[in-house]
Amino acid sequence: MLRPLDAKYANRIAMIVGYASFTRVVLYMGFNKTLSRFLTIASFYAVLTACSSNQPTVEPDLPEKEYFRLAQEALDNNLPTTAAEQLKQLETRYPFGEYSIPARLDLIYAQFEAGNYAAAHATAERFIKNYPDNNALDYAYYMRGLSTYKGAETFLGRYLDLNPAERDTSEFDKAFSEFADFLRRFPSSEYAPDAKSRMVYLRNLIAEQELAIAHYYFKRKAPLSALRRGQEVIQHYPSTPSVEEALAVTIQAYMDLGLYEEAKQNLSILVDSFPKSRYLNEDQKFIPFELPREADPDLLYWVSLGMIE
Repeated sequence: MLRPLDAKYANRIAMIVGYASFTRVVLYMGFNKTLSRFLTIASFYAVLTACSSNQPTVEPDLPEKEYFRLAQEALDNNLPTTAAEQLKQLETRYPFGEYSIPARLDLIYAQFEAGNYAAAHATAERFIKNYPDNNALDYAYYMRGLSTYKGAETFLGRYLDLNPAERDTSEFDKAFSEFADFLRRFPSSEYAPDAKSRMVYLRNLIAEQELAIAHYYFKRKAPLSALRRGQEVIQHYPSTPSVEEALAVTIQAYMDLGLYEEAKQNLSILVDSFPKSRYLNEDQKFIPFELPREADPDLLYWVSLGMIE
């Protein structure tokens, strides 16, 4: 009479004759329950083996210090994308390590230098949120504004040879607000002078944009809309060089609207503030803008980059 096949002998037989031969042995010995149990286990093991063989090779972890060293080496060699990858690896593998905080600060810089301004902005935002008491917090606030500034500056300029004043300035507005927030929090920061100079540039740029839109409205025979743009510059950007032109815009708009008393009042301001204005003749009279007789149908097409006929 056949004796039961215990686990020890089953393993030995499987190793010697292989899976197929072992199946025949078990069948021969008549142990259907043992066979069923074994086939289930063997099939499961085969599936696990197949799945594991298809997995991508996982790179072994390097010491935290080595990731940081490789990142610094990449930055020194002007390879910011490579540096960012090393720093992200460090951040993932050692989120609370010795180099975690300097790595996050360097990641902001590496992403910025790589031209990935949206990522640099997001990394700066995370640093501000996670380390509100860090000594380098001013740097994170500064880089947040600078990333928005550079991103806005290159968005269309990278594809179109346009004056920045003729572009959408919503991101410039955002950069201005972020720099203002930075200066409010860190007025004595080493980055404050640069932020101030950029804010002056942004203020002038936004004012120029308002006037560019005002002239667009004049060409579209929409003096009321042009008037609003001129008033916007006078009220919100009074220290910019664009105020002279903004006054001229309001004078022209009032004249087009038939509001001659208001036009006269603003002309008086223009004469007092800018007696040698290019919008005044020798007799201190206003020089009207040269406007098209009909609204220009092609201008809207140009401004919308062809998206509006």
